[in-house]
Amino acid sequence: MKKTGILFTFLCLFIFASCSNSNTEEEAEGANSDEQNVIEVEIEDASYILSGQDDGEAAEDGGLLYIDLQVENISDNSIQISPEQDIQLYDGDNQIDPSNDAYPALGLEVDTNSSIGTGKQKTVNVMFDVDEDKEYDLSVSSMSSDYEIQTADATVSLDTSEYNDSLESLQDPKKALEAYVETIYFDKDNSDYKKLVSADKKELQDKALKAFGDMLEETLSNDADISESDMKKYYDSFKDRLADKGEVEATVIANVNDKAIVEMEYSGLDSMDLSDKIRDYKEEYRDKQDSFTEAKEEDDYALSKFDKIVDELEAKKADRDMEFLMKKEDGNWVIDNSEMSKERNIRSSFAEGIF
Repeated sequence: MKKTGILFTFLCLFIFASCSNSNTEEEAEGANSDEQNVIEVEIEDASYILSGQDDGEAAEDGGLLYIDLQVENISDNSIQISPEQDIQLYDGDNQIDPSNDAYPALGLEVDTNSSIGTGKQKTVNVMFDVDEDKEYDLSVSSMSSDYEIQTADATVSLDTSEYNDSLESLQDPKKALEAYVETIYFDKDNSDYKKLVSADKKELQDKALKAFGDMLEETLSNDADISESDMKKYYDSFKDRLADKGEVEATVIANVNDKAIVEMEYSGLDSMDLSDKIRDYKEEYRDKQDSFTEAKEEDDYALSKFDKIVDELEAKKADRDMEFLMKKEDGNWVIDNSEMSKERNIRSSFAEGIF
């Protein structure tokens, strides 16, 4: 009788435990079933960028990926998505939060909140630091305007290898600006000019020749009369020395959605040094003469020594770097001149020798 009571007690405990487990599973299933799918998400586009916070250098094996997400509201209520709080990237169990880097001058700003109406879709932007050639899971949560509804997260796969081309092209504005200067003002062949630059080479070189001519004539007397052919000869000599001694080194500070901020460190030939040497030769001519000399005679003598003068010039490094806004148009990079004539600044430095 005693054994029977013990067996009965164990049987009751077993049944109770089974019921408890069954209830727990049902509750969990019930909780999950309460979540509703309210959004559908897909990656519309993505590209690597330089945000201006990374010293112009992208990581060798990845960087900051700017992602356009197309989010569609498939529910009967409007929804809210806050990218900084509601979008995360997962590398296995490792959670990666969005970057909040911003560069308003290039239109790079952080989305704070996106409201999407019933049946509508919207592009939502988000940025993450990622590794090259790696797969991640991107999770998007949302909040319904009906606060009683529990919304389910939407997850999409992200394969960064699909965007390697944009990583490799981050330094194209640097190559384009250097090719621009070397081709127009150093008269060098640079293959990047045809591939990356949109500019009228002949027009720019004609303007450079005129700017050089104006500078040279200012160092001479009012009686100076230089033919077009001679002026071109002098400028060619000047360019040869500039190509030999001048330097240009560009750095991409930021590069976002076909706009870039580029700084240029450079050195060139100083027109003041050229003027001093021309003056020295004019004095030398006067000293050799026993009688009064005409200014034009002095000019002609100095110009006869022009190649020698130029060969004695050394490059001068600019005290301040130039900064440019560049834009990509029809696959090529152009210097933006909307605020002030940046092309004119380059011409002044390299063709006129003004620092």
